[in-house]
Amino acid sequence: MGAAIRRGKPCHVTHGSRKPLREGDGGPYVRFQVRYYGRLGVPVGIFAACHHLRRAGRLTPADDRLFTEVDGWFIARLPYPPFYADGNTVRAVPWFKPGAAALIAALAPLEDLLRRYAVPYDVVRSPDPGTIIYEDAFQIGVLPYVRRPAQVRKASPSTTDLP
Repeated sequence: MGAAIRRGKPCHVTHGSRKPLREGDGGPYVRFQVRYYGRLGVPVGIFAACHHLRRAGRLTPADDRLFTEVDGWFIARLPYPPFYADGNTVRAVPWFKPGAAALIAALAPLEDLLRRYAVPYDVVRSPDPGTIIYEDAFQIGVLPYVRRPAQVRKASPSTTDLP
């Protein structure tokens, strides 16, 4: 979000809910992100946030199974960007394309997990989230225009930091 604001680009943030997106909308790119920063210098995405809850031992067994199921569903349907092959050393950030409405709708169980575990999140929409270095039918990978400096960044929460 900060990149879009600092560059004078309009950006829309919805706190914990989302406006419906229609298949084929020519609208902005969409990212689901929590309100803490990770190693990439941007707010952590919804999948990483759910992984953080798992690693912190916060998920119930049923919620852990739910996350595994949703994550597996996405792995089977969403192309794997090549920048992840080396651990994302280029520090790219994925955003959904407007035409990915079915995939975006499938995130609802993860949104529910974040709400139930009191992890605040935002649905951010931007027409220009960064320099595009990857694109497929459903998503783009960008290098954000602005990142939070390392010394200011809050690392992913430890077990005691999570709500």
